[in-house]
Amino acid sequence: MNPAFRFARGGKVYKELEADQAHEIPGFIRTGIISPNDDYWMPGMGDWKKVSSRQWDFPKPVPMPSTPAAQSASAVAAADAAQAQAQAAAAAPSAYTGRGQACECTACKKGFNEPSQAPSGYSVIGKAVKFFLLSLLAQIVLGVISFGSYRFNLTRDLSSPPSIFVSIVVALIVLILGVLAFGLLLMSLFELIASSVTHGLFRFNPERCPHCMSPTFVKKF
Repeated sequence: MNPAFRFARGGKVYKELEADQAHEIPGFIRTGIISPNDDYWMPGMGDWKKVSSRQWDFPKPVPMPSTPAAQSASAVAAADAAQAQAQAAAAAPSAYTGRGQACECTACKKGFNEPSQAPSGYSVIGKAVKFFLLSLLAQIVLGVISFGSYRFNLTRDLSSPPSIFVSIVVALIVLILGVLAFGLLLMSLFELIASSVTHGLFRFNPERCPHCMSPTFVKKF
């Protein structure tokens, strides 16, 4: 069977029609069996196209006269059409192949023409530097508050007790800043380690699938 029309949805062929069934296509589109967003392929086409990209007005075939001469001419024409159709089908892809795109990802099974570049380790180093600077800033603020509290305790009147509310607020601020500074320092170290790993992978294989960023894909041509 060498169908004259193939219709695909979601990357899979779901309907094949012969040339003498072409007049049924407009009805399939009106009833929703074939969606305008589906892809179609015909012998001789180098790539799949959207159903909505063309008009589907085909006249219903008229029965040929039943005379021996007409039957002979019809048989010869049918044989020639079948041979041309078979040659075109042999030269064209027999299955939906991502609209003739150059590469296909082995992980997500999606096609693409140009692979994307994976981020190098240098781009991740910027995040590590940012976290380190934020940690340094938190440490400076913590030092300023601690020094100010120390100076205040040196100069205050020892005969009057310190305010409990102020002491609690200062202690909470010092605790939060200390935890924040330590956490940002750890994050900068983790990002630095990640940058070295990422850069090693980037140097080994910088090309990635643009859909799922997988490094495993096949180049068709």
